[in-house]
Amino acid sequence: MKKSVMTSIIAIVAALTCLLGFVGCERKRMDDRIPDASLTRIDSGDIRSNTGLKTSMPLNQHHGKYVNLYIENNGSHSVVATINGQSERAFEAGEKGYIHLEVTQDLLGLDREYDFKVVPGTNGGSIDIHYEIVQDLCYYSEDTSK
Repeated sequence: MKKSVMTSIIAIVAALTCLLGFVGCERKRMDDRIPDASLTRIDSGDIRSNTGLKTSMPLNQHHGKYVNLYIENNGSHSVVATINGQSERAFEAGEKGYIHLEVTQDLLGLDREYDFKVVPGTNGGSIDIHYEIVQDLCYYSEDTSK
């Protein structure tokens, strides 16, 4: 009797773990002042240059299903942000918001390299941004601008 109850409990916990792992979620914003247990901060900073942000790092699903790039465009020109050349989004002067990409492993289950870029928009110009790269179980989608 004890063995079947214990087996049932283990099966339920395993099923819930699998279910939660496959269910995506969307957060409306990231509050960088309140630590979140599911969130892993990867990189952040301020950039004032003509070239922008160009950084790469290996990521794995251990720290979350999604990688999120938060941008605050403090400059007077538009900028374009991408992760691995995907999730492209233009941020106008004064605009804040997120782009995200699902984190995957390579064919052998090893870490995959992720490229984060923020470059001048179509009209060129210098870049003045604050950025944060975080990995989480969820992705962020709400604009915090205007």
